Amino acid sequence: MPINGYDSAFELATEERAEVRLRIEQLLTRGEMLDKLLECLAPFVSSPKPVEESAPVSEQLVVAGHPEENHSHEVPAHHEG
Repeated sequence: MPINGYDSAFELATEERAEVRLRIEQLLTRGEMLDKLLECLAPFVSSPKPVEESAPVSEQLVVAGHPEENHSHEVPAHHEG
């Protein structure tokens, strides 16, 4: 019967990972929209700070790698909070 516990844990972790990735995509889209807004508003601000021109977060994530892309089996510690 212990295998059923592993199956449940695997299913829950898979669902949570999907939720996290969906939220990341939503935040990336929101960030892109805010970048466009800042670019449009910059000419009207008396002392605009330059919009950060670093690589988009999506590219930074690709550089860092996703576990399924680099086949890493390292699992970070889960913190309840």
